[in-house]
Amino acid sequence: SHTKLSATVLLFKHKARNGISDTAFTELLKLLKDMLPKENMLPDSTYATKKLLKSFGLGYKQIHACVNDCCLFRKELANSDFCPKCGKSRWKKNKTTKDGKQTKIPMKVLRYFPLIPRLKRMFASPETSEQLRWHNSRKSEDGKFHHPVDSTQWATIDRMYHSFASDPRNLRLGIASDGFNPFGDWNCGYSCWPVFLVAYNFPPWLCMHKDNMMLSLLIPGPRQPGNDIDVYLQPLIEDLKKLWDKGVKAYDAYSRSEFRLHAILMWTINDFPAYGNLAGCPVKGKRACPVCGVNTCSIWLPFSKKCAYMGHRRFLEPNHEYRQRKNLFDGTIENRQRPQIQTGVQIFDDVQDIINDWGKKLKKEEKGERKRKRKTMMKKGCTMWKKRSIFFDLPYWKVK
Repeated sequence: SHTKLSATVLLFKHKARNGISDTAFTELLKLLKDMLPKENMLPDSTYATKKLLKSFGLGYKQIHACVNDCCLFRKELANSDFCPKCGKSRWKKNKTTKDGKQTKIPMKVLRYFPLIPRLKRMFASPETSEQLRWHNSRKSEDGKFHHPVDSTQWATIDRMYHSFASDPRNLRLGIASDGFNPFGDWNCGYSCWPVFLVAYNFPPWLCMHKDNMMLSLLIPGPRQPGNDIDVYLQPLIEDLKKLWDKGVKAYDAYSRSEFRLHAILMWTINDFPAYGNLAGCPVKGKRACPVCGVNTCSIWLPFSKKCAYMGHRRFLEPNHEYRQRKNLFDGTIENRQRPQIQTGVQIFDDVQDIINDWGKKLKKEEKGERKRKRKTMMKKGCTMWKKRSIFFDLPYWKVK
């Protein structure tokens, strides 16, 4: 009752779900192959299974990375053996195989699951292709939020980019990332960072379904990438730029026609520490509030060695009674207005002068140079941002 492909996919899914090792999976395949008739086409090893699935575009790209997160060894650095910045070797010690050959093992490997083939495969199914049009005729009419199509961000994209919004098949994506310990051991300080993409064209009951959440990047540990996460996002951002600028030719199985597929990244989804890594704004210290910015009201507590954030009465109405109740708060009457939120134009101007400097381990001279650059930026008024995020390289995120 199964084809060669369906049987292979089900068995490989069983392997992944139950954590079966490659050796055990190969033994299982050999047992099944012996039990079935001689003319069966079942693969006889894990290698043969992966080779079969890879021909359908279900694999991933391995991209070598600097151990200090300085760069990826791709494009002009594809043949380099050392990091051009920190000088660290790309390889571990050479491993000698049984036949006496030397094999090179990379220090750090980024797994990238190409985005464009996966988006094209979504439209290859008539059912999925129809579901991706759901948002076009289901906008809320009662003024309530039922789906991201009812959000102000969605309406802003429709208003600014008419040609993009005119085709309901164009995809609107969100990106999510956070670190976790894949070993489940609290005593092990290992941090692995997956990066997921979510397509919001689907109905609300399918948007966050596990089958529709696409793993795009798997950033290895053992240390978290921190602000250097932009180095690992480069392949994904390049595909997103291509999907916006020129688009890609795709086949729509629902309408049985070819079309030009475009996609836009609407927002990021993350907790507060990961937000600081992705956006480049501080999430601790004197100016840890992304809303207040340079007007963050903070007090340093010398005995507990941490910052306390006060001034919340600024957000109350001007005639609110708590503004006058100084005995209940810090002994002062609050007459200040709520801080003005930075606009996109202001943020874009602030980050223009920032020169990104990737890498974990820096020499003392480089650290001193970075501190001097930081002080120079503070004098210019750019006190909020630690880096110029790679998301500003996307054409539609460049505020004019």
